[in-house]
Amino acid sequence: MRAGRINLAKEIGQDLLRHKWHLLLALITVSSALLVIVVTQGTRQLTSEYNELMAEQDRLDIEWRHLLLEQNTLMEHSRIETLARDKLGMQRPAPAKEKLVTAR
Repeated sequence: MRAGRINLAKEIGQDLLRHKWHLLLALITVSSALLVIVVTQGTRQLTSEYNELMAEQDRLDIEWRHLLLEQNTLMEHSRIETLARDKLGMQRPAPAKEKLVTAR
């Protein structure tokens, strides 16, 4: 019975050698599929990060606009005070000379 036995590993090896192009194409196909999965996952992560950065940019733009408005408001008051002091010769009254006016 030993003489009639077929060495399975040897037969598989010979079969693979006979069909080496098919084996090569199968390996290339599987490798390509895995590469598509990796690239797709990377693209999704980058898209998610891009969306988060765009939201952060929008938030910072809004904050910048508010700061510009605040700066312009503060500059306007100091400009008026400077013009009143320099061009009109006005000055702030002493606290003792201030009078409080109330509405009845």
